[in-house]
Amino acid sequence: MANKFESKIYIVDDDPFCLATYDKHLRAQGYEHVHCFLSGADFLAELEGQPDVVLLDHDLGDMTGLEVLKEIKRFNTNIFVIFASSRQQPEIATESLKNGAFDYIIKDDSVLEHITGTLDKLFIVSDYLKKKKINNRFFLFSGLVLASCSLFSYLYEVLRSS
Repeated sequence: MANKFESKIYIVDDDPFCLATYDKHLRAQGYEHVHCFLSGADFLAELEGQPDVVLLDHDLGDMTGLEVLKEIKRFNTNIFVIFASSRQQPEIATESLKNGAFDYIIKDDSVLEHITGTLDKLFIVSDYLKKKKINNRFFLFSGLVLASCSLFSYLYEVLRSS
């Protein structure tokens, strides 16, 4: 993966307002290579561009975020996927994390801060993994631990907002 601000970040959301907001926010943070897609199909057609990170909505109209996630992981398991969705259903979050998503963020008033924090964590993990040059078994274990932490964080947020 390129360094943090040179990384390719693809945003997939069928809501033009969310796309514009996330794009503007990420560019203000210093990210230079941000690309936006209004549908899962449009994004998948450009997957050959090798994004480092995908910020993905669950409800895309033409397909679900889980379907897109599975295609991403078939293409390249090293692409980090962060869900940003208004769906507050633990089973969707759990399924996304089981299928390799790095985190599942709820779209709320602080979604931009959550995106920034999650990207910061993602790049710390990525740097650590590069430095250690660990084998696949440890990487899988680390991913499962991170997914579990993300799931507990998500469930806490759902329960807190109920």
